[in-house]
Amino acid sequence: MTLVLRRNDYTLTDEQDQLVDMLRSLFSEQSAIEVVRAAEPLGFDQNLWATVQNNGLLTISVPESAGGDGGGLVELALAGIEVGRTAAPVPLIDHVVTMRLLAALKGAGVALDALDWDAALSGDLIVSMAPISTWELGAQLVPSGAVAKAVVAFKDGSIILMTRETNAPQAQNEGCAPVAWWSPSDADVRTATLLDGDLAAGIWELAHREWRIATAASIVGLMAISSEIARSYALDRKAFGVTIAKFQAISHQLADIHMDVVTARNMTIKAAWLTENEPAFRPELAAMSMAHATRAALRSTAKAVHIHGGMGITNEADISLFYRKVSSWALVGGGIRRDLDDIGNAIDRRAQELAASALISSNR
Repeated sequence: MTLVLRRNDYTLTDEQDQLVDMLRSLFSEQSAIEVVRAAEPLGFDQNLWATVQNNGLLTISVPESAGGDGGGLVELALAGIEVGRTAAPVPLIDHVVTMRLLAALKGAGVALDALDWDAALSGDLIVSMAPISTWELGAQLVPSGAVAKAVVAFKDGSIILMTRETNAPQAQNEGCAPVAWWSPSDADVRTATLLDGDLAAGIWELAHREWRIATAASIVGLMAISSEIARSYALDRKAFGVTIAKFQAISHQLADIHMDVVTARNMTIKAAWLTENEPAFRPELAAMSMAHATRAALRSTAKAVHIHGGMGITNEADISLFYRKVSSWALVGGGIRRDLDDIGNAIDRRAQELAASALISSNR
């Protein structure tokens, strides 16, 4: 067996740096904390969504063949981080991941007659996907499902499209995310089968991986801004005549939070690049990025709250808002346990493949 060492390089290109600068400037100006608070409890701001539409953000990572700008999954992950940094109340990530899935179906020759493609591409029609799609409860909790009127899901070996005229009622949640329950058996839902068989399973599996990576990126953004808020507070707040950042109990926690941000970001960008360029290599990286980002964010934002002391747990504190967002964003895909199960299954399959390959080699 040959062991190949690969260099992990997370340096962005000039174009990607410019994209990050543009997104950070836009969301910093248009998604201030007051906007985020005003968008609750639904977690959606129509004016901000119009800004996203007008700035062409919905087509950045959609293939040119489908009317997009041809960006990849790395660009979408970078957008996800910036969305998370302001907890922007818009379904940009879910919408674009779903459009990439629909574009893959179009590329496979699937007719999307049940969907107004131009409206979806422009964002006038918000679309989302049901990332779990196990239908254990008869319905699935869909991210951005309370603002989307079209949802792509996987059921009985087929990719299906569910549409409705009115928005589904929001499922109440701590982070005020626009999640909702969707079911093809709902009287208000029209369902169309788009594709079935092995090809459908392959397209869906890749789309699910992309959703995990892009969502992990948004969680990284939440964690990054929480780190900055905690650091700023620790450098400003004084106790016993010195800033609390000088106390080891505080400075060590800030260092731990920073490391969580860096490692989660690097794993997410790595997963995005490999999924985009070498999808057959380490497919478990998508679940790994989601699991690590989730665990790190829940841990780090809790530390950031504690650094603020009693003020940190009040609704008026900005840090508590980001903590609440993490609690919802991190669980909408099924939680860490589901990610860890998928990681274990992927590693087991890989071990079996290696064992079978070694057996074949020894018999030659």
